[in-house]
Amino acid sequence: MSRFAAWRTTEKNLLNCTAETPNALFKHGGCLDLMLATDPAAASDRSFPVAGDQRLLITQVNGEIRALLYRVKVPGTKDPVAFSSPWRTIHLDVVEDVSQQVILATDKNGNYEISVPLETLNWHPKQGETYRADLGVLRGANGQTTQRVYWSNKATAITADVPSEAELRPDLWGKWKIVAGAQ
Repeated sequence: MSRFAAWRTTEKNLLNCTAETPNALFKHGGCLDLMLATDPAAASDRSFPVAGDQRLLITQVNGEIRALLYRVKVPGTKDPVAFSSPWRTIHLDVVEDVSQQVILATDKNGNYEISVPLETLNWHPKQGETYRADLGVLRGANGQTTQRVYWSNKATAITADVPSEAELRPDLWGKWKIVAGAQ
């Protein structure tokens, strides 16, 4: 089963990324960003990620869709991916290319919609449950991300520190409650 997410912008050319650092799409241009905590039982005030906390970044590189799923804690991971700056390093257990599983639609006005199978996100939402989540856009120019803007997390001004840009902060995300939809 696939579900949809949509972003309304006025930026027709938002999704333009050089992907100069393949695992760090968030450094090199415009992206759509979906952060999601798939475990509704995890403490909502946690400032650190737990199993099930993840991020899906979607962009275009040379006109082709590129989507990476960043999964922070995956039991059994032996080689986590490091994101470093001169003053610190954080690790994310898995960075997975899911480009083939994401469908992107755009219109001439700068609106974007994605479709992604819930299984790709390892997410099995149930009616009535509440999940932590956030939606954002990354704006860029000349192969660099220049701004990060999110629906809920307003502590996203940093664009010059790789670990800060890669880090997930579920305590700053909003709440999504799953309700019955039209069939």
